Amino acid sequence: MIADSSSLIIFAKINKLNILIKLFNKIQITKEIYNEIIEQGILIHAPDAEILKNFFNNKKIEIIELNKNYEEIAKKLRKTYFQLGIGEAEAIALSLQEKNKSLVIDERIGRNIAKLYDLKPIGSLRILLEAYKKKIINEKELRSSLDEMIKNKFRIGAEIINEFWKVFEKLKKEK
Repeated sequence: MIADSSSLIIFAKINKLNILIKLFNKIQITKEIYNEIIEQGILIHAPDAEILKNFFNNKKIEIIELNKNYEEIAKKLRKTYFQLGIGEAEAIALSLQEKNKSLVIDERIGRNIAKLYDLKPIGSLRILLEAYKKKIINEKELRSSLDEMIKNKFRIGAEIINEFWKVFEKLKKEK
């Protein structure tokens, strides 16, 4: 599974990267995303950077190099959509390069642009629901994970949280 920076950072901050690994086995990122989440994080002494570095060292997070064509696509995405971060642009380009339709991305602009390229963005909240559905986490863990995300400044609106709980209640009834 390909992921952008912010989703990896939030799961590291709440110490739940194992959820991503259990769901997808391995996470793929670009060198630029690595620099953003690990190199820059270590410079500012962010605890999540060390956690991410351990997953990288244990080969659970893998760097895939963008070839020249897709490097150019990432640059064009940034020029065309000035609000798009480099992590999101590279994650979209890597998904296109690897012909992997799904990618973990939270920022609304990134998700919308990914859809323009016929990709299927999956957000961090969807990850929690999928982990619950596949019995990787239970309801208590799901609730505490969401609480921790919010405490760690995961930007999310009230209407999205309400929708999340509606979907969760449906999932509970299906079990």
